[in-house]
Amino acid sequence: NLEKGQQIRMRYTMMLSSGKIVEENVEQTFQLGDGEVIDAIDLAANLATVGEQFEVLTQSRFGYGVVGCPPHIGSNCSLLIIIEILQAEDTPKISDMTESERTKIGDRKRKIGNENFGRNDFERASKNYSLACKYLDPPSYAVQEEASDELKDLQAKSWCNLALSELKLEKFTSGIQALIERWKLIRSQQKLCTERGNFSSKREIFKRRRRLYDWQLKLEPKQSGMQTIFKRNCAKRSPMKRRRSKSCTRKCLIWKKRK
Repeated sequence: NLEKGQQIRMRYTMMLSSGKIVEENVEQTFQLGDGEVIDAIDLAANLATVGEQFEVLTQSRFGYGVVGCPPHIGSNCSLLIIIEILQAEDTPKISDMTESERTKIGDRKRKIGNENFGRNDFERASKNYSLACKYLDPPSYAVQEEASDELKDLQAKSWCNLALSELKLEKFTSGIQALIERWKLIRSQQKLCTERGNFSSKREIFKRRRRLYDWQLKLEPKQSGMQTIFKRNCAKRSPMKRRRSKSCTRKCLIWKKRK
């Protein structure tokens, strides 16, 4: 049987329970058990062998769920999937991979994350972005070589995407950490520490800093509603702080008039 963590290449045809074909004879490579495909394929492929062809009839909770996959797959749709396993190979340790191998796997996970984000499945998007960062920007003890410009660009995109998906899930602590990792790629450590001191509160980073709103223009995936979401989160202020701010403003105006 196939094992979790292996790189699997399959060919599949997907259709609705009504018999309407959504995708036909599509080849795809994915890492088994990493959430790159819907749960129905992940679970069924784990019981298969190379060269085997099988059918999977799944309910929506193991498919695309309530969100669906517009425009062809609606909410709560059951699916019939015909799968053929073409190839399976073990995934090397990150420390044993070349930069091109890490880039290939990491970029694939990032793009899958973008697809999930585009259909508002932020949990799955966040998971794929996190795994993309694992391959694209591993710890220094695992990879010693200097990253190329292309790899640095993918690292920055992946960390920014992860920060945004965590923000959508209101996981502010992990969102801040992802932004810090992004800063490490473009700022000196000394400047990073100075700026980090300005964001001691979990939510402060999303409340007051205009730069976060400016960065959203560079984030992926680009969505029409993202600008509004980011602006709203940057502008959040507690009622107590708002009252204090208005009080201070009034006092300053009174003092100026007296002067």
